[in-house]
Amino acid sequence: MLQKAGIFRFHTESYMCDFTAKVTLPVICNYMLDAASIHAKERGFGYERMLKDNVTWVLSRLSIEMKEYPAQNQSLIVETWVESVVRLFTQRCFRFIDQNGKVIGYARTIWAVIDINTRRPVDILSRLPDLSNYINLEMECPISKMEKISAVENVEPTIGYTVRYSDIDINKHTNSVKYIEHILNIFGLNFFSEKFICKFEMVYLAEGIFGDKVKLYQNKISDNEFIIDTKRCDESLCRSRIVWQPLFSI
Repeated sequence: MLQKAGIFRFHTESYMCDFTAKVTLPVICNYMLDAASIHAKERGFGYERMLKDNVTWVLSRLSIEMKEYPAQNQSLIVETWVESVVRLFTQRCFRFIDQNGKVIGYARTIWAVIDINTRRPVDILSRLPDLSNYINLEMECPISKMEKISAVENVEPTIGYTVRYSDIDINKHTNSVKYIEHILNIFGLNFFSEKFICKFEMVYLAEGIFGDKVKLYQNKISDNEFIIDTKRCDESLCRSRIVWQPLFSI
C-alpha cells in the first residue's frame, strides 16, 4: 500500500503570478486540486476509477490560510492527506512548504461523491471501502473548522457575469477555482498591492451551469474582512469569507 500522504512539487511560472510577482490564490487552489487528483488516482479512487461506477468527486467546502505566497520562479511543495471519512463526506488536508523548507500555509477541504446522473450524494464508503485505509491521523492541520457563512441580503450586486465555456470543468459545472477568480475581481488593485489574503473560506451550495446569469453580493465586515455571496437569481451557488492582512504587518 502506498504512503497515506502524498508529496508533490510545483514550480511557479511567471504566468501564474499577478502584478506583485507573487503566485495568486487561484493558482494555489489549482495546485491543491492537482495534488488531490494525483493522490487519489495513485491510491485507486481517482476520477477515472470513479467514472466506472458512474460517480464523481465534488468539492463542498474549502478553507485555506496562508502566511505568504511563493514568488515567481520558486518551487512549492504541496502535501495532502485524508483526515477523515464519514458516510457522505471526506475531509482532505493540505500543507504548503516553500523551497527553503518553511511551512507557509495549510488548507482543509470537504468533498462529496455524487451520482453523475442524479447529481445526488452517495455513500462514500459503500463505493470506496478502501478509502478508510488512507486516513492519516499522524499529520495535523491547524486550521479550525469552518464556521457558517451567512447569506448576503438587501444589498445591490457588486458585479455580475454569465457562465461561459472557460468557467466549465470536466463535470460540466462551474469550476470551483473559477468562482474564486470572479470573487477576487471585486477588489481593486490597491488591495493586492497593500495587502494579501491570509484566510479564504468557501462553501459550495449549488452547481453553476453554462449560461447562468450570476451576480455577486458583498458584505463588508471590516476593512479587512468580507463576505461574498455568489447567486443565480435568489439561489446561492457559493459563499465565501475573505480576510486580508496588510503587508506591513507581516
